Amino acid sequence: MIKDKEMGKKLLESIETLNEAAYELYSMVLNDNEGLDDFVKTMQALLIGIKGNVTGLVVEEPALKCNLLVDNALDTLEKLDGISEKKRKLGIIKNELIPEIGETYVDLLFWGGCFPDSDAMFEYYNNQMKEFYPAPETDKGRYRYDLSVAVMANTDVEQVEKCLKSLNAAVPEELRCEYVLFNDGAGEKVAKYFDGLADKNVKVINYKHQTNAPSVIYQLVEGKDVLFLTTENILSKTAVSNMMKCLTSDKKIGAVCPAFVEEDKLDDIESNEYLWHQKSELNTDVILAPSNEILMPTMLGAYFPFIAKRYTEFSSKAMSLIGRRNGKFLYEAGDALAYRVHKEKDEDIVLEGIKQFERIMGINPTLEQGVDQDMLSELDFKNKEKRVDILGINSSFGINLLAIQDRVREESKNLRTNIYSLNEEETYERDLEAIAKKSRFVSDWDKDFDKCFPNARFDYIVMEKTNDKLLDLMLLLKLLERLKDGGAMAIHTAEEMPLSDYEPRKVVGDWQILYKQIDE
Repeated sequence: MIKDKEMGKKLLESIETLNEAAYELYSMVLNDNEGLDDFVKTMQALLIGIKGNVTGLVVEEPALKCNLLVDNALDTLEKLDGISEKKRKLGIIKNELIPEIGETYVDLLFWGGCFPDSDAMFEYYNNQMKEFYPAPETDKGRYRYDLSVAVMANTDVEQVEKCLKSLNAAVPEELRCEYVLFNDGAGEKVAKYFDGLADKNVKVINYKHQTNAPSVIYQLVEGKDVLFLTTENILSKTAVSNMMKCLTSDKKIGAVCPAFVEEDKLDDIESNEYLWHQKSELNTDVILAPSNEILMPTMLGAYFPFIAKRYTEFSSKAMSLIGRRNGKFLYEAGDALAYRVHKEKDEDIVLEGIKQFERIMGINPTLEQGVDQDMLSELDFKNKEKRVDILGINSSFGINLLAIQDRVREESKNLRTNIYSLNEEETYERDLEAIAKKSRFVSDWDKDFDKCFPNARFDYIVMEKTNDKLLDLMLLLKLLERLKDGGAMAIHTAEEMPLSDYEPRKVVGDWQILYKQIDE
């Protein structure tokens, strides 16, 4: 946050003037007005004046990117001077210059005026965020395109070409589709390649200076759904169509990602709903989501910005958390395959991201995100032909409950699965509500348990965090009574507990698993 608020206010006013000038420039080019060169020079002078002031502010607040955005806008104006084709000039002003100036304004407003003050940040989230990044407009409920394909170039041009080749083969021909190609400082070769692709349905944003901020993309999309990917990714031919089938199968699904495999495993798989896996968090290197909902702009950093580095692995964590807490399902489409070029994590960004995420979102995003394969290896998922009910007790984000659901769907070809949750940790309450058919917060197991889902019986009961109350003999007996014949109760404890002589029973790792036999 900058100290000189008055300076910040004056700069924002100057950027507003610049924004108005950019729209006037578009009108002048459209109408073949005279005096274009002088008008551009005036805009350049204004930008140079703004640059002189923001350069000092970036030293004071390193989270700011407005100096780079101003440099990008200056580069765009200089580029206009060498273009004679009217259509191309209009495209650059509309798709590059105007969005650059808009990003400059928001960058200074938020990172200079709100961050890192949490009260000011939430004020921005609640009252300004959606004003600056409105959802795409419709004409009588109809979007201009069925799909906006947004590609962020962050590799060399050879990998860019490889990515787009796979993408063109994967996008269904019958869709009304637009492309938004964002070159985030990937170099002159990528810029020339993208410029050569610019067309009526291909919008190009060429940044000379890298910002790592794809929020600009959300200013340009006009499709009903948005497919985002970086050029580090390669898609199978059926990836996009299968992801779209998954997304449209349930209105509660907020976002879909593909399953990532090695490049030689990029098979073209027919659509298979038994391979659609509900997750608590998605890999957003490739992501499909509706344009008018909250998840895509959150992932792009247009909504709920919180970390100075902008687009990182925490973009997926933020999108997933916001999705869960808005009642949206997150799915990995296992019949849609993608390959991602390996890239090392920046550990400094990881540490900073965890700190900022926990400060703003109220939860550590790296906690308990792994599936426990030891426990799963001792559960039976075959021949589950009737409805399958899963009860989780203190299940954190619900990772293992979703893994059980996935295995039932795959191995028994059974989509009739329900997750129930009993939880005494307020931190995870809303996350579990998002994945469970029914969820209850329990403050006193002795008083509350009998009232929780009294008529439900379960195929699987998974107790992930234990305590003395949960390991009480009477409560364990009540839980066993809630098991269906042939069901299993997995308890995560290595300590000796009541029912240690119960049979059939297995101990694997830190889990004790009790099985209820089928009555003859």
